[in-house]
Amino acid sequence: MAKVKVKSGQIFERKEKKYLLTRDKFDCLVERLQPYMSFDDYGLHTIHTIYYDTSDFDVIRHSVSKPKFKEKLRLRSYGQPTNDSQVFIELKKKVAGITYKRREKLIYGQAQAFLKGRQIDKKSQILNEIDYYQKQEPLQPKVLISYDRLAMFGKNDPDFRITFDQNIRYSLTEFDLTQADSITQELLTDANTILMEIKISECFPLEISRLLSELDIYQGKFTKYGNIYKEIIAPIYYQEKEKNYAFKYSI
Repeated sequence: MAKVKVKSGQIFERKEKKYLLTRDKFDCLVERLQPYMSFDDYGLHTIHTIYYDTSDFDVIRHSVSKPKFKEKLRLRSYGQPTNDSQVFIELKKKVAGITYKRREKLIYGQAQAFLKGRQIDKKSQILNEIDYYQKQEPLQPKVLISYDRLAMFGKNDPDFRITFDQNIRYSLTEFDLTQADSITQELLTDANTILMEIKISECFPLEISRLLSELDIYQGKFTKYGNIYKEIIAPIYYQEKEKNYAFKYSI
């Protein structure tokens, strides 16, 4: 896999629609998309993302309850970084179906210091917002999610993007991005499952809508952190709480 260049862009406002595809349907769709869309220059590349949450998973518990407003703090790298590589600290919000993402590019070591509450040389409005968010409740790294992505953009509208994420995997204990490629992670999806995300800044192209209908591809509800929480974290978390409760009142 080729070395990934760090992507640009700080502020995003768009709708995001998600779909789960089989590999056969993915292959068919990509072929049919060729007249309308092109692959970006990054090719197949790996994304590593650490999600931050409270000790009781308040952020994700709120998120999966389907509120009108939700937000998450995460640290993202494109490929495995070194301590001197550039990464992104991101504050992702969703309000009434619209996704707003504000992110700041920092050196990995600098990002680590900032997320631990230390002062850094760089100043910006986005960092001020993230700092304020962090101060509302103590946050800590809770899950590392990695996946391999292909991305396409519209030939007539480059802001219209479709991404395909495969080999989605996670760790609940290891959070050092400089070791991300060698960390043993559990698979969230199998080799036959691909998560497609359609990112829309303006309107949904009619030809793409027709194509999805022809191929019987319909929108789903899959979210990476949300599914990990519901399928893996929550059962363990509530089992431990019940044990602690029973122990407390047995003495």
